[in-house]
Amino acid sequence: MCRILLLFGDPRPDLFRSFVEISRRDRTLGLSHGSGWGVLYVREGEYGLYKSVRPIWESYIDPPGGYKLYLLHSRLASVGGISPGNTHPIVYGDFAIAHNGTFRKEELARELREMELDVRTGGTTDSELFLKAFVDLGGDVEALEKVAKIAARHIDPEEPVMNIAIVDLREAGAYFLTYRLVEEPHYVPVVRIGDVVAVASEPLDDGTWSPLPNGTMARIYRGSVELTKFIT
Repeated sequence: MCRILLLFGDPRPDLFRSFVEISRRDRTLGLSHGSGWGVLYVREGEYGLYKSVRPIWESYIDPPGGYKLYLLHSRLASVGGISPGNTHPIVYGDFAIAHNGTFRKEELARELREMELDVRTGGTTDSELFLKAFVDLGGDVEALEKVAKIAARHIDPEEPVMNIAIVDLREAGAYFLTYRLVEEPHYVPVVRIGDVVAVASEPLDDGTWSPLPNGTMARIYRGSVELTKFIT
């Protein structure tokens, strides 16, 4: 598994530092997520991306201010080796992805090929395959729901969860979707709406963090958060 933080608004160094600590040792299973990390920062029509293949607690740097969206990901490698190309967030077209969980990649690729989609990717992760299919199918909410429902059929039971952040690099908006085969706290992302809008793999402070219901997609654009059910 990996850890994710999707944050809207001004940088929150306190939450960023807490993210580093849960990456070193998460509070649910006590795992370390040291297979590299990355941070994406976005405002309308502009983004920056920093990646390291070192553990985040050894190489963390603060992202710059002045952006509307920040996406952090610390990796515990499952599909694909440790390399910059396999480190999240991964960008393709006008979108970026950060993913927790594992798909059976060959099975997913086979089904996508049957839809006449090109399954060649620059890296070797299952996450990039998901992102490419989403973008190639149109990069809208209908495409995301379609690819998510297909991918859900190929979740690896060893990591029985699909937690995915998709960022729109043009508009500084995002989707976050979750589907779990097992209701284990380690797999349940949480959302915070109020003084800050954020989605994380687990609570990062003593503020009010609420679990995202299973099968939910959160659409977050221009400060508005819309939750819908995309799968049962």
